[in-house]
Amino acid sequence: MDDEANRVVMNLSSDRIPPLPCLMANAGRHEHGETFTKDNFHYECRNGTAEVVACIADDQSVIQLGRVFEKNGLRHKCTILGETVSYEQESMCYENGISYNIGESFRNGSFKLVCGREGISVEGCYMQNTFDNFLMSGETRIVGQHRHECQRMSDGRVRYTVKVIGCTHQNQHFNIGQIWTESHIRYKCQDDGTLNVLGCVDDLMYVDLGRDMLINGFVHRCYQVDNTAFYHKFACPDGNSLQDCIAANPAMARARRLRRV
Repeated sequence: MDDEANRVVMNLSSDRIPPLPCLMANAGRHEHGETFTKDNFHYECRNGTAEVVACIADDQSVIQLGRVFEKNGLRHKCTILGETVSYEQESMCYENGISYNIGESFRNGSFKLVCGREGISVEGCYMQNTFDNFLMSGETRIVGQHRHECQRMSDGRVRYTVKVIGCTHQNQHFNIGQIWTESHIRYKCQDDGTLNVLGCVDDLMYVDLGRDMLINGFVHRCYQVDNTAFYHKFACPDGNSLQDCIAANPAMARARRLRRV
């Protein structure tokens, strides 16, 4: 700088040399002891030398030398490297009072989360009752009689579910497609884990669900009310029709009305 405003003129008439000012491109002239800011650094003029005394974030937060400062999802570092000072700003994540670096993963309940530049995202699901076994988002795994699913929903959320493979009835497990009879009711385990009532059984006789039969003087009824299946057998006098015997039995007639509603 050659202009008059920035020219330093030293007075040599005295034995005492005054402290020198500091000249810095695009920062102007500053006297000894004066502080000033340029870019992300705060300087102090010390006898002609501009020394960094702190770092300045874009939001004007002050970071002391050698310190790390976290604010609003950003980590600010003011690092001394020999004779130089560097300022770094990097994204980070904050969850439940803990800070995480970019790329760092952590657990929150059943989910494995990862800190990214755009924030926290779900990477996968931890399997039930395990510490380190997890499924990637969209993965399904069968362990024993259970199907573990880490499902990504259409809205971007991730859901972890555990489903029994097959059916559970009266605290018993049945495989898909398995057929069994209990209390005269014949069941079949469906592919989706639900029970399907096929019909009713009495000794060697089978009655489809929803049918009434008159055989050898006995009425056999197999019907369902709401989610409960029923089998009833009662005597029908000779010469009476199936409808007559049902109508003559008040309880059975009421059951028929319930079934037809």
